[in-house]
Parts: sequence; structure tokens; C-alpha cells
Amino acid sequence: MSGKEALLAHLQQVREGALGLLRAKLDTVAREIQEAASRLVTDVDLVLPNDPEVLFPLAEVENLVPEPAAQQPPLELSGIRQLDAGRAQAEVLQGLLQVLEPLAGGRAILVFREGNFLGWSGVGFPPEAVRSWHGSLEASPALSRVSQGQPLLLTAETDPVLGGLLKNPGVAVLLVPMSLRGKVVGALLAEEGKGGLAVEWIQFLTYLVGLQLETLAVRPTVPTPSLAPVEDLRPAGEAVGEAPPPFAVEAPPPLTWDQPASAGPAPSPEPAAREGAQLSRPGVDASATQRVEVAPVAPPRSPEEERRHEEARRFARLLVSEIRLYNEQAVQEGKANRDIYARLKEDIDRSREMYEQRIPAEVRAVSDYFYEELVRTLADGDPDALGL
Repeated sequence: MSGKEALLAHLQQVREGALGLLRAKLDTVAREIQEAASRLVTDVDLVLPNDPEVLFPLAEVENLVPEPAAQQPPLELSGIRQLDAGRAQAEVLQGLLQVLEPLAGGRAILVFREGNFLGWSGVGFPPEAVRSWHGSLEASPALSRVSQGQPLLLTAETDPVLGGLLKNPGVAVLLVPMSLRGKVVGALLAEEGKGGLAVEWIQFLTYLVGLQLETLAVRPTVPTPSLAPVEDLRPAGEAVGEAPPPFAVEAPPPLTWDQPASAGPAPSPEPAAREGAQLSRPGVDASATQRVEVAPVAPPRSPEEERRHEEARRFARLLVSEIRLYNEQAVQEGKANRDIYARLKEDIDRSREMYEQRIPAEVRAVSDYFYEELVRTLADGDPDALGL
């Protein structure tokens, strides 16, 4: 082997050795990284609790979120107009049964007479079925209570009489007393339908029909003017329900319930009277009356000013909502002891500083939305609970 070949062989051997050492070093580093990662995962498992409620409790937040209100059907004047069109007792009662169609399933009117009940008419039941209903009020605990003026919501199977009259005894049934001149003369029966059972709407319409029946003799033959369709005289293109533009309201003149004895010209008000009007009743000491301050009327804002004020309201609401979110227990204790600010001074002062840094001085000079939000959100409308 020549010297050149020997040199190349030696260099190759050195290179292979260096690569081997490098691979070994990299393997060592990889093992150390894997071991460190394993230790980190173990440490994280030790820090993180098994129960997520301990790390991020949601029980208190759940109590703060109100249950969604039951969706009520919208007010339809067409149904009220249909009732208004009735000019006889039978027309009004039949109109009630028709108007209740979107609010309930089967519905019927029962008449109470001499301790008994009779079916008068119904909708959603087999033909002539309601007219065959009759019996003693004493035999039905539910109808007996209704005859005494108590509305009831129950299932028909819980009452021996209703369970025998209705084909679906497991369905919810609403019984509303119907009265004339202060006396219960019957009841409206309404079953739960596919769309549910709008209890309060049914009560309202039953009450309205009772008033209508009492005034049938004196009501005119023309439709009631207040229920007539509204004639829209606004310029074309203006959206219905659009909020009217802001406008200035002149402060009312000072009012007094006492009239001067003489008919001469009224003297000019004193400077104090210009600031506020004092109301007085005849025979009541003027010193016991309260002083009514007439607040100055702010000029209408431009769209840009209104936008800045709305931004201030939203930012104040966000800041104060976060204070309550993370300090609910302290808020409740502060309301009870009327010292909310003392308990949450650091959070409130920090949020106040953020509010003043972001909201322009000219907006803050007009309204203190941050304070208003403290009263509304933290003190639930009671300024004294802040303890300021």
C-alpha cells in the first residue's frame, strides 16, 4: 500500500470514529430529553388535579346564569279584534275558543249552575262530546276549587271527573275561573297541545273576555277605536320600530298645588325657586314637603358622541363584570355588610384606572358609567352597598 492510500485509509477511519462519537453523543442527548419530558409530564400530573372543578369551578358561575325564560307567543291584535267583534255572549265565547288555538290543544267552556257543571262548547274534542259533559262540582276536587276562584294546572288523571271526561288523562290541563260581576259562573278548560300550554296568555284572554261580557250592554256596535289598524303617516322608507332621534325636553315650570288668593300677576320667582320647585298641599306644613330639583337637560348628542358614550358603557360593563366573576363570594359578603368597595378596593381601583386611561375625559365628564356599573352589577342597584 502506497503512502497516499495509507493516508486515505487513516482519514476514513478517523471520520468513522468521529461519526460514531457524534451518534453516541446525540443518543445520550435524546435520552436525556426523553427523561426530562417524562419528568415534566409527571410533574404536570402532580400539579393538575383530577377533578377539573378544583382548577376551574363552574358551580358558582352556573348559579349566576339565569334560566332562559319560557318563550311566550307574541301579542297578536288580530285575536283581540276578533273578540272585540262579538256583540253577543255566544259570539264572544266562541271567539275565545278560536283565539286560543295557537296557545293550547283542546279547549272547552264549562258552566257552573246550582252546584253542578255543564259543558257549553269546545274545540279540539269530538263533536258533541263537550255538550255531554255534566256532573256535580263536589265530585271533582279540581272543579270545586275552580268554582271558588282558584286557577289550577294539573293532569286530568289526578281528578276522578276530569280523568273520565278527557281521552288523554296524562296530559296537562289548565282550569281558569270565568267570572261575571265578581261571581264565578264557569271555567275555561285548556289541554296542553303540540305547541305547549301558554298559561299566562290564556289567563289574560279569559280575563279580557270576562270584562267584555260585563260591558256588552253598553258597548257601541262599531269596533273599539283603540284596536283599529294604525295609520302610518311617517315618511316612506323609515323603518318600523326605529328609535326616534334624541331631542331636547324643556324643563317644566315650577308647580304648586296652592293657588294665590288674589288674581294679580304672579311675582317673579326667587333664585332658589328657579333651581327647584317645592310642592305643597293645602293644610300641610310647607316645611314638611319635599324639594324637587329640576335636572338640567343635556343637548342632543351627535352620532360620533353617542358612539363614544356607548363604547364607555360597554367597557365599564366588561370591567365590572370581570370583578364580579372572580370575586362572587366577596361581592355577596360585601352586599350583606355594605362594604363592597373595602373588600374589592384593589380590583375596583385597578379597573377604574383602566377605564380612565381608555375613555376620553369629555365622556367621563358627562357620565360616570363606571360608577353606574358598580352600582348595577356589584351592588344590585343599591349604591349604599358599595360603602363609598
